[in-house]
Amino acid sequence: MKNTIKGAIVVAASIITIIVYVSLFLFIKFGLITVDNFFSPINIIWFLFLIIISYIIFSFLSKEITRPINKLIRNMRGLLDGRVIESKKIKEDVKFVEIDRLMDRYLSMLELIKRNNLDLNSQQSKTEIILEQMADGVIAFSITKDIVHMNLSAKELLGIDERFNTFEKIMIKLGIEVDFTQIMYLPKQKSETCRLTTEDTVLNIAFRPFFNSGDIPVGVIMVIRDITEREKLDNMRKEFVANVSHELKTPLTSIKGYSETMMMSDDLPKETAHEFLSVIYKEANRMDKLVHDLLQLSKFDYGKASIKMDNFTISELAKNVIAKMQFTASQKEHTLTGHFSSGIKVYADKASIEQVLVNIISNSIKYTPDGGKIDLYIEEKEDSVEIREIDNGMGIPEKDLKLIFERFYRVDKARSRQMGGTGLGLSIVKEIIASNDGKIDIKSEVDKGTEIIINLQKAK
Repeated sequence: MKNTIKGAIVVAASIITIIVYVSLFLFIKFGLITVDNFFSPINIIWFLFLIIISYIIFSFLSKEITRPINKLIRNMRGLLDGRVIESKKIKEDVKFVEIDRLMDRYLSMLELIKRNNLDLNSQQSKTEIILEQMADGVIAFSITKDIVHMNLSAKELLGIDERFNTFEKIMIKLGIEVDFTQIMYLPKQKSETCRLTTEDTVLNIAFRPFFNSGDIPVGVIMVIRDITEREKLDNMRKEFVANVSHELKTPLTSIKGYSETMMMSDDLPKETAHEFLSVIYKEANRMDKLVHDLLQLSKFDYGKASIKMDNFTISELAKNVIAKMQFTASQKEHTLTGHFSSGIKVYADKASIEQVLVNIISNSIKYTPDGGKIDLYIEEKEDSVEIREIDNGMGIPEKDLKLIFERFYRVDKARSRQMGGTGLGLSIVKEIIASNDGKIDIKSEVDKGTEIIINLQKAK
């Protein structure tokens, strides 16, 4: 059972008092202490002995009190230095109730600190993981403009590293002027934004203050978002609308002009009227084809295209397409030839693949000078069926090859429009091949010809 400090002091004082009183009693009784010999050497030696005995008793008592307290102080100092202290042996050799209670309170507090620290570290770890996984860049600045946290996306988007550790350094690197103090005192939910455009990226940067629990601003959050793709899509949308408007305006102008002329002329010659009607019919067909192509592309965009995958003989389909296109090819004195064995099967949508074959052969017929050569090859590979369509036509410049599948893109705009092309044919071909889980590529050289390579799944 542990003693109390108060009790220990009382016992020690009592022992010393008893020794003093007993000594004085004996000394006086036996005449060792009188008024005359009070300061004799033997008495002084005896009093010094009593003082030493008292010192030894109180030193022992002090050591028993201070030893666990010093151990506690060392433990606390370790906590202040951020070290986890082993607390299991802290209560060893504690002999007093008061210190024992103090140790219990300390150990309870230590457990609470450990739990809170674990929760804090867990929460901080989760926050860091979330920030590191974000596609948006995030940089947090303290009130002194130093970086508190910067995730990997921010470094990659801005092209910076740990050397850029202050607000000013980053702003100088980006070449933008932002007032940090003004941002610090923005109202909650308000932010300041700017746009940073480089050669190949567009970044939207937002600055917003963050607050402590007392709603006092303690720093600034900088959020960087890559909007390059969104800008590209927005520009494509604008260009698409402009292209559609232009493509519709041209035939509508012709139809309107010829029809007004016919309505205003009562005695228009029959041959002229027939010519005007032919133009109107041709332009109407052109608009009809444009609308049909746009609707088909729209179905692909919204995932509503009718694709029915099945096994069928691609060589038989190609043979029929070549037979249908022979008349059109003969009008330009082209030689259209198929090179494939019978019985080659693929797993795809038959109707859409037929459209692809018609489209690519039709393009070759249009853009190959009279007397040209067009060859269609079909060959079974290890894990696919390869279709190659080769012509010796005008070819496509290298700079245009990467854009050839873009909607409304034409290498020679005037010639394409004159031939009745909408600029959507190859875009539709690409969408069809993608929806059939296939691949398409194109190779070409100016004045030498073009090769289109398509890979489809083998029959299952």
